[in-house]
Amino acid sequence: MKKPNVKQTSGPVRVAAKAVGAVGKELKGFEKQFKVLMTGLSSLAKSFDAVTKKIDTFGRRLENLEKVCDSSEKTMQANKRQMEITLKDFTEVGKRIESGLKEFMIRGKGIEGVAKKVDSIEKNLVLLKSGIEAMENDISDIEDTNEEVLDITEQIQDALTEDEMY
Repeated sequence: MKKPNVKQTSGPVRVAAKAVGAVGKELKGFEKQFKVLMTGLSSLAKSFDAVTKKIDTFGRRLENLEKVCDSSEKTMQANKRQMEITLKDFTEVGKRIESGLKEFMIRGKGIEGVAKKVDSIEKNLVLLKSGIEAMENDISDIEDTNEEVLDITEQIQDALTEDEMY
């Protein structure tokens, strides 16, 4: 539509033309503001898309982290069970060692008893040996005395035989 020339017209047409011009200017201003608003909305939509993508990426990372956490928890549970089994085994081995030590101590006491008996037997053997040596000395003394008695008996017989001869 063609714009009327405001200077050439007069009266009500002129007022109407000014009003149309003012409305046109307002429309142009509104169009500019609308374009700015649309550009802002477009930029906002792009930013919203970027934020949405980042949220999606974050969500995927959280899902991966949850999977890793679940896997780690399962691994920790398995390790816990394995540690409990190992602890039970160590406890059982400890009990066996303790039992073996007690048995060893009992045997050690038995060995000590045997050692004491051996000491006692050794002492008795030493006493027996000294008793036998004393008996040997006594026997030797008795043999010496018997020889002396035999010598005296011979002397007596010799003296009696000589007396009979006279």
